[in-house]
Amino acid sequence: MTFPTPANPFTAVGVLLIRSIPLRRDSRSTKMATAYRDRGYHVTPVTWSRGEAADADEGYVCTVRAGYGDQLKSLSARLKWMAFIALTMIKTRKRYRVIHTVDLDTAIVSVPLALILRKKVVYDAFDSISAILGAGHLSTILKKIERFLIARSDVAIFPDPVRLDQYGICKRDNVAIVSNIPDTDIAPVAMDTGHAARPDNHRLRCVYVGTLEAHHRGLEYIAEICRALPDHIEFVIGGTGQIERQLIKESECVENLSYLGRMDYADAIALMKSADLLFAPYLLSAPAHRFASPNKVFEHYMLGRALFTNSGIPPATMAKQSASGFFFDGTLKSAIATLSAIDKADCKDAGQRARRFWDNHYSNLRARQLDGFFAKAAGFEPNTPTSIAHG
Repeated sequence: MTFPTPANPFTAVGVLLIRSIPLRRDSRSTKMATAYRDRGYHVTPVTWSRGEAADADEGYVCTVRAGYGDQLKSLSARLKWMAFIALTMIKTRKRYRVIHTVDLDTAIVSVPLALILRKKVVYDAFDSISAILGAGHLSTILKKIERFLIARSDVAIFPDPVRLDQYGICKRDNVAIVSNIPDTDIAPVAMDTGHAARPDNHRLRCVYVGTLEAHHRGLEYIAEICRALPDHIEFVIGGTGQIERQLIKESECVENLSYLGRMDYADAIALMKSADLLFAPYLLSAPAHRFASPNKVFEHYMLGRALFTNSGIPPATMAKQSASGFFFDGTLKSAIATLSAIDKADCKDAGQRARRFWDNHYSNLRARQLDGFFAKAAGFEPNTPTSIAHG
C-alpha cells in the first residue's frame, strides 16, 4: 500500500472519504466527493472493493474478498476492512484534516480514531443499523453507539428529515440534510428523450436499478409479475446484492425479464430513462421503510418517468402530491392488478407531471442543501494554512 502526496497539500483541506463499497457503485458518495472538490478540497477515497479490481483513481482500496448485503456473515473480512481503515488513517494522518465517514460500519472505527487524531468528522448517515439488523439486543446496542458517534461528529448528513426520527436524533445543531438527488451533469433531462430513444413496443417497460435485496423491496415479486402479465409488461433490472444469482436464473427462463448486472451511475440513469415506469417499492413488512428516503422519487421527477411504489411510505406521499405515480398495497396480488390496469399513455402523462414538479420544486434543491452543509463545515474550509500540517 502506497501513500501518494496530494496536490497542493498546504492550500487545500484534505478529506478522507471512507465507504465500504467502491465509489463507482455509490452515486451519492461520488457526488459528495465532487462537491468537496468543486469547493477546493482535496478528496482521497478509502474504499473496500470486496475483491473486485480497483479503479486506478479509487484512492486507498482494501481488496479483502467479501460479498454484498451479507451483514455480519463475513465477520473476518469485515474486521480486516476495519483494520485497513485504522491503518490508512494513521499512516496518512498528516495529509488530511477531515474524515467523511459513511454509516456505522466505517464510523465505528473512523470516528473514535479521528477524535484521537484531532480531525474534523462528517458522519454521512445512509441507513440506520436498526434498518439493517432489525430488532434485538445487538441492534439496540449498536444503535446507541451510532447515535453517540453522530453526536460527536462535527456535521452529520441525512438524506431526508424523516430519517432523524428513525435515528432518534433530537439535538439538531450539527445536522445537515443533503438529499440523494440525481446528477444533472450526467443525466439526460429532456422530457421525451427516453421514449424516443428506444423502439416502441406493446409492453410496458418497467425498470429497477439498485440494491438487490432478497426481501421487503418487492423484487421478490418481479418474476411472478412477469409470468402473470407476459404480454403487458417487461422488467429490466440492474444492480448488485443478495439475489443476483436468482435473477440470473429467472431471466433465463422468463422471457419478459432481463437482468443486466452491475452498472455504473451513467448507465443506470440511461436505463431508467428508457423506462415507462420506475419500480420502487419499500414494503412495510420492514418497519424501517416507514422512514424510506425519497431517492427514487427524485430520480423519477428529474427523468420524467412514472413511479410504481406501495402506499404508506414517504416516497408514496411525495408521488401522490405530484400525481406522478401508481400505488399498490404491498401485496403481490395488488401489484399485478395495479400494473395490469396501467398503459403507456398513463405512464407518459404521469411522467410529464413528474418532470414539471422537478422543474418547479426540486431542480436546485441539492445546490441549496450543499450550501447549507458547507456553511456548517465552515470551520474546516480550504485555504487554511495549517489545516493539513498538524495532526
